[in-house]
Amino acid sequence: MYPFMRDVLQINPTIEHNSQALEQLSLIRDSSPYSSRNSSKGSLVKETLAVLKAVKKGFPLNSLRQSVLHGRIFQKTSCETRKSIWRLIRYRYLSVCPEWISSSLVSAIENGIQSEDFLSRVYLYYALRDRLTYDFIAGTVWEKWQAGVTSIDRNDFLLFLNQISVEQPHIKEWRESTRKKLAGNTLSAMRDFGLLKGTRIKHIQRPAVSPETVYCLLCILFAEGKEGRTILESLDWRLFLWKESDISNALVHLAQKKWIRFEKGGHTVILQLIRPLETYHEQI
Repeated sequence: MYPFMRDVLQINPTIEHNSQALEQLSLIRDSSPYSSRNSSKGSLVKETLAVLKAVKKGFPLNSLRQSVLHGRIFQKTSCETRKSIWRLIRYRYLSVCPEWISSSLVSAIENGIQSEDFLSRVYLYYALRDRLTYDFIAGTVWEKWQAGVTSIDRNDFLLFLNQISVEQPHIKEWRESTRKKLAGNTLSAMRDFGLLKGTRIKHIQRPAVSPETVYCLLCILFAEGKEGRTILESLDWRLFLWKESDISNALVHLAQKKWIRFEKGGHTVILQLIRPLETYHEQI
């Protein structure tokens, strides 16, 4: 909208000095080759909640694996199933910047598994930690939404796989059964997170997003070195199906809560983070 707009980014000293947390946050985004990791399981929202409840009760992060494998956190039919679930939960939420992510999620569980705060935060990390899911949402889902088309099914995902296999030929080596499972699990997870609705026939909808989730994404974008208008133009907001006006409204709301300073107009964008990164860690 303002091609000559000057970007201004001001940072609270508390955050600026927290270089270690920022460095870890900058590693959250999955940049590896596309993976079929999600072909085995979907959102795992209930299992993730169980793990987070264990963290809230005082389970040390470094002992969670054994607690899961021995069935002390949730019951599953076999140890292999628990291993598979643990690998995915660990990868999504506990492998990069685990203390910050786990504490931010723990702070969201009080309102229940269906609360917009919990679901939107889990969804954010889920999407950022899987490049394939992220690109499907930021690409195919976003384009459908922009075109006013809300219906979506497994064939849309399979077509997406075919298109990206040109640049990532290893996808062609995936079995057809793997592709179909991956498509089904991805769409089911998107429904669990509120991005889709419906069972047999699915439709795209805007997910509910809490102010806390917006703040989490801002912290990640800042950690990655984004500034001013580049934050507003980030493709990450497509995860919420937000246009620039939606983004601005959300940032204005955070400014009213005194979490950030945000001003946009004329030639200047001012974005100042006020609330410190340590906030979540202090809540555990």
